[in-house]
Formats: sequence, structure tokens, C-alpha cells
Amino acid sequence: MANKVCCEQTKVDATKNMNERDYLVDILSSEKDITKNMCVALTEASNEKLHSEFLDFFNSVEELQREAYNLAWNKGWYSLEEAASSKISEKETELQKKLDELSN
Repeated sequence: MANKVCCEQTKVDATKNMNERDYLVDILSSEKDITKNMCVALTEASNEKLHSEFLDFFNSVEELQREAYNLAWNKGWYSLEEAASSKISEKETELQKKLDELSN
């Protein structure tokens, strides 16, 4: 069984109109998409000045995305799933094997 990790959820009215949670989820999703697209723009910018401007914009959006995530987390509208210790051990073993292969 998966254990959810989250804060106590702030209740919002369930209506056909968007509520505070809906707006925040939409903002967070949009900022994640912008961040992903900016990564592509950064890797493809051949002009140094343009790259620098993209990087500044990326950093600003990424910071806003993190603030939106933290707000959603604190309101209990975002949760994580605690991994089972067996899954963690399995992943550690897998990564150690890959590291050993690279060391040889």
C-alpha cells in the first residue's frame, strides 16, 4: 500500500466555476510547461545575448513554478507517494550497478 505524504487539505467549494485550487493547479501546470519549453529554447539559442535573456526568463519562471508548488503543497492540494523501502533498495542496487559499469 502506498502512503501519501501531504499537508492538511484546505477545503474549497466544489462548483462549476473555478475556485482557488483550480486556478493554482492551472498556474502550476502552465509554469511547468513554460519551464520545459524554455529548456528547449535554451539548448537551441545560438546567439549569446538571446541565450542570456532566455536563461534569465527561465530562472524567473522556474522560481514562480516553485512558489506555486509550495503554495499547493502547503494547502494540501499536492501530495507525494512514499516509496516502499524495497523499491528504494531496488533502485539503489540498479544505480550502483550502472556506476560500477562506468567505473570499469
